[in-house]
Amino acid sequence: MSNTAKRVIMGAIGIPLIFILIYSGGYYLFALTILLQTLCLWEFFTMFEKKNYFPLKYISVFFSLIISFVAFFKIYFFIPCVIIFILFLISAEIFRREKRSPLNATLGLFGIFYITIPFIMLNQAGKNFFLILSIFLMIWACDIFAFFGGKLFGKHKLTPISPGKTIEGSVTGFVFTMITAILLFYFSNGTLVLMDFLVLGFITGILSQLGDIFESMLKRFCEVKDSSNIIPGHGGVLDRFDSLIFILPFIYIYFNYIK
Repeated sequence: MSNTAKRVIMGAIGIPLIFILIYSGGYYLFALTILLQTLCLWEFFTMFEKKNYFPLKYISVFFSLIISFVAFFKIYFFIPCVIIFILFLISAEIFRREKRSPLNATLGLFGIFYITIPFIMLNQAGKNFFLILSIFLMIWACDIFAFFGGKLFGKHKLTPISPGKTIEGSVTGFVFTMITAILLFYFSNGTLVLMDFLVLGFITGILSQLGDIFESMLKRFCEVKDSSNIIPGHGGVLDRFDSLIFILPFIYIYFNYIK
């Protein structure tokens, strides 16, 4: 079976399933985010093992789950829980007998903030299904039109990290993300105001591309093509959600502290 066929089949199965769980909300969405963040974290740590860095995967994933449960059930010691994790991670690294390095603890801590916290925010945003749907649609619009814009008009390289990306493609992706945001406003039935969609489009049009490039930088450093091969034809889970986890913190800040 060709790689394209695998991508189509997995997309046809995976996308509706994800949206059903998001639409169901509550424990279904929580279970989805727990699964995704665990797989993303595991892939993140495994990539760095190829460069001879050895973060404490089991401890970090365990605390990631604890932090997520604390946040979901609104147990009011979230910050103390994070502080305990930081202290425990540092202490565990100090008393480690083999493969000890301060960078291991740094990677464990960074993985929590890079991956776990955004998925916790996804649970919060999941109360508004149309908001989540809109974010996904804008990410896809940005990705698709950036690709075709680069193919048709691309002449100037955007960054050495991703040689296939061009300035022209990036601008095309951003413009069509904003167009998608405006179109979504007219289908929102008053769920959000136009300014909300314009802000969402602006955030997504820029940060979805930065999230993709950032993960590409991690993969280049670790000398891997994909974060894993768990999804046939698509690579790893982190490869599929790199843009989303980059966007979610800024959308959370907008709706909870700016709007």
